[in-house]
Amino acid sequence: MINRLTILMILFVLISCKKDEIINPYDHLDLFPVVSEDSVYFNNPSSFSALHNNIFVPTCANSGCHDGSFEPDFRTIESSYNTLVYQPIIKNDPNNTYQYRVLPGNSEMSVMYKRLLIDIDGNSGVMPLSAEYDPEHYWHNDKEEHIQNIKNWIDSGAEDMFGNLPVLPNKVPEMRGCIAFEPGQTSPLSRYQPRGTIYVPSNLNFVDIYFSVEDDLLASNQLSFNKLKYSGNILNFENKPFHDLEVLTNPLVETGFYQSTTDEFFHKYSLDVSQFNVGDVVFLKIFVDDNVNGVIEIPSNGSEYQIIKHFTLTII
Repeated sequence: MINRLTILMILFVLISCKKDEIINPYDHLDLFPVVSEDSVYFNNPSSFSALHNNIFVPTCANSGCHDGSFEPDFRTIESSYNTLVYQPIIKNDPNNTYQYRVLPGNSEMSVMYKRLLIDIDGNSGVMPLSAEYDPEHYWHNDKEEHIQNIKNWIDSGAEDMFGNLPVLPNKVPEMRGCIAFEPGQTSPLSRYQPRGTIYVPSNLNFVDIYFSVEDDLLASNQLSFNKLKYSGNILNFENKPFHDLEVLTNPLVETGFYQSTTDEFFHKYSLDVSQFNVGDVVFLKIFVDDNVNGVIEIPSNGSEYQIIKHFTLTII
């Protein structure tokens, strides 16, 4: 006769051998996506997601164009937005009308929109360049609709892919160019190549050097600090003295580092070059403050080599 203790032991063994049942919480019906026959992912053609999918990727992010080779960068939706909204431009019209690639709320002052309509400087063409001279290009099938959608997006505030309105950034001041003159002359001193070092004849005692700086909020002549340092060694600036830059009321307008446009040169310094010898290379740095980001060094030690070279004088 089986006693009670034996029965309890058998039940314990049976329960212990049963595998635990694993429940997947994601199988819950409330977590399934909504099924709707009329769901459209890009249901607003003027949303940034739709613009990127329908226009920027197939039309602009082509090899050798806006594929990361230069800005705007249309490879991803993030890079597209971050290189468009409130971003400074490189090519402008002859009157320097535009400040941003996309100015939220104002398509007429957004150079990206205008470049879809006109050749702003008579030399750059109408975007997209791959379609400008080809009436069979697929862009032309829906050109007016695409342009209108871009205009609607800008005029509605240029929301990001999540529907957030952008906030005006405050970027550090940006280098636009350095140029030098013999005192009293109107033609700039020559360079080694368009962006290379400035050649200074050894018979000169002084050269007038002008600097162009662009800030996203302040006019260049509203920047503070405004100092210059020069050195014969690119790595030896720390102990060099600061020299005051003259800030002009009316700028000199000349071609700067970016050869396709003219720039305003508000900052000037007259350098005594009689202290140097033939063959000497003089490195220049300017220091400005936009009252938000602190004192900015232009060019910095991390700048591209061609920019650093652009800010040099060579005595010949």
